[in-house]
Amino acid sequence: MTKELHQQLASKLEQRKSNGNLRKLNNYEGFTDFFSNDYLGLGRGSKKLETSYDYIGSARLIAGNTPFHTALEEKCATLFNSASSLLFNTGYSANLGVLSSIPQKDDLILYDEFSHASIKDGIRLSLAKAFKFKHNDVSDLTKKLENNKYANVFVVIEGLYSMEGDLAPIEEISKCCKGFNANLIIDEAHSGGVYGQNGSGLCSTYNLDNVFLRIFTFGKAFGAHGACVVADKIVIDYLINFARSFIYTTALPKVIVKHISNQLERKDFQSKQEQLQDIVKYFNVTFNALNISADQTSPIKTIQFSSPSHLKEIESKLHKEKFGVKAIYSPTVPKGNERLRISLHAHNTKTEINRLLELILG
Repeated sequence: MTKELHQQLASKLEQRKSNGNLRKLNNYEGFTDFFSNDYLGLGRGSKKLETSYDYIGSARLIAGNTPFHTALEEKCATLFNSASSLLFNTGYSANLGVLSSIPQKDDLILYDEFSHASIKDGIRLSLAKAFKFKHNDVSDLTKKLENNKYANVFVVIEGLYSMEGDLAPIEEISKCCKGFNANLIIDEAHSGGVYGQNGSGLCSTYNLDNVFLRIFTFGKAFGAHGACVVADKIVIDYLINFARSFIYTTALPKVIVKHISNQLERKDFQSKQEQLQDIVKYFNVTFNALNISADQTSPIKTIQFSSPSHLKEIESKLHKEKFGVKAIYSPTVPKGNERLRISLHAHNTKTEINRLLELILG
């Protein structure tokens, strides 16, 4: 590394540090969980993985495909009410693969301004034109769909926004896309598992029939790892041939594939969802006096503070008491919109919520 490059990198880090938003890795073992995405607690309650790793050592198009992978994809297609599905190693790589390969140079991508970084990065790799629309604003989306001169239009949203805690108005957006012949892509990373029969998500809940493609991750409410894309068979075959984040990646090990399959077969989804909603309702009532930003049924709650320094003080106080709550700073959220992000789970208790409120207000 040259001296100049070293100084350039160090300067960037120092700037982050002076702004109070330098990221670093910490160990939170033993903390009361108010910050993981294991909303239903399925990651805590699942049986231990097999000790045999079943090393794959190859991409699926070479030597990494197994009957376990194929069977899981068939199971995903059935669960998520789709013709076909394709496994990806992460939700991030799924978004990269979809958005970098399907939209072409004569196409248009319209995406929610609060879309996840993986969506934005996938769009950057695409040859298509792309414009954002105001968060959950169907009127603004409609304006951008009018007078369309592009070959194909793709509208990208999330089911549940992880930094806002609100649900997308998917019925209205679906209707809007249908009227303008736009292809709707929904990332159900945070809504999958939390909503729908057996965790099948928001689209299944509302019986939407005109969604071009959906993305589900297993590392959140499903308590596992990996992701899948569900869509028409032609779309899936296209991704197998053109999605670089799928083609050039070593396949998920069989032990993970088996674990995902076991998690999808669990019989306690409904009871876990009900437990989660009971906790969500209790939180809504208990924290009613605070400025909580989130949908009433959402397990993600956010509280904005007057200044980043005050937010940091609250986070430090909570961590000293071993309460796992995460402060979210710019650039993850827009500057001036820093907030405390609270994730609720089926395994949280009312006593924990009461104590959380005391710590925040005390």
